[in-house]
Amino acid sequence: MRHKADRAERRAAERKVFTPPVELAPPKTVGDLHPSVRQTAKTLRSRSAQDGEIARAFGEGLCGIEIGIPSIERAIALLDVLAYALAERGLQIEPTGNHMRIVSGQEKAEFSLKEVTRTVPHEPTEVELAEEARRQKRRERYWRGEIAWDYSFQGHAWPEKDIFRTGKLFLQIDGYGDGVRRKWADGKTQTMETLIPSIVQGFEILIAARRAERERREERERKWQEHCRRRELAKARIKREADRTPFIDSLVDTHREIIRLQTWLAYNRPIAEQRPGSAYRRMVEWVQARLDRLVASVEPDGIEMQLAENKLFPDPENDELYDPLGDPGEKYYWQID
Repeated sequence: MRHKADRAERRAAERKVFTPPVELAPPKTVGDLHPSVRQTAKTLRSRSAQDGEIARAFGEGLCGIEIGIPSIERAIALLDVLAYALAERGLQIEPTGNHMRIVSGQEKAEFSLKEVTRTVPHEPTEVELAEEARRQKRRERYWRGEIAWDYSFQGHAWPEKDIFRTGKLFLQIDGYGDGVRRKWADGKTQTMETLIPSIVQGFEILIAARRAERERREERERKWQEHCRRRELAKARIKREADRTPFIDSLVDTHREIIRLQTWLAYNRPIAEQRPGSAYRRMVEWVQARLDRLVASVEPDGIEMQLAENKLFPDPENDELYDPLGDPGEKYYWQID
């Protein structure tokens, strides 16, 4: 008998509905509520929103609420008070259909108001007990071979568990919490009504934390982009230095070719002059033309033109590859501070 009494006591405790130790103000009309809450309040209060003992407000322009019918007015009042309290601090609630959102500049915080639920053993009703008795009789007829198998013979005529709505409400910020508080709930010594100032302050702290984190990420990204830019400058300087050697080598080779051709022409030009119209003379004239081109290419003006085109020796004051900080070295993104 004692065990039975204990079991009944536990079941009663499991199904105990939370009653806030505060006197709720008379419900406001929809028109008197904060604009962000009005459509949700209208939907929750309508019979079309109710499914058994549950009221829902999901969809465009709604706050994404699923709550027990006894808690409808309390939830509406909480959202109304919270919306006005946030508005005083420059924060606005935006219904998004599945939850709510607060936006401040580039920062946002999504949150939901929910009711604490508990899974409890189902207590069958008299109707369910009668249905179970009829089902058992049909099953016995099946075992006697009088009727065919029916899938309704499996299990019981009622669910094993029920979802019990406790009446306790809690507000939770979705996603990451940035190391700050992100949940407020009814408790033994506090209620959601008394936690409104704490919730508003929590949103302010969270927005500030997310703003600081965004600015930190943006600053790191800026430094990373600057590092990449300087690394490209360093690579370009290395390439330019590498390009200078073959350019000078080509000038030296050209000078050597000029001397070689001049020496050759000094011997062969007199011979060619004595053989007008010959292939020999045409060869000498071609070599002379080649020599003239080579000489022109190593004249100061010709070299200056090539240097300007290839930007091999720019004016230090106008050097587009100049980095006053020098080579930044190789770094990974995570090494940028």
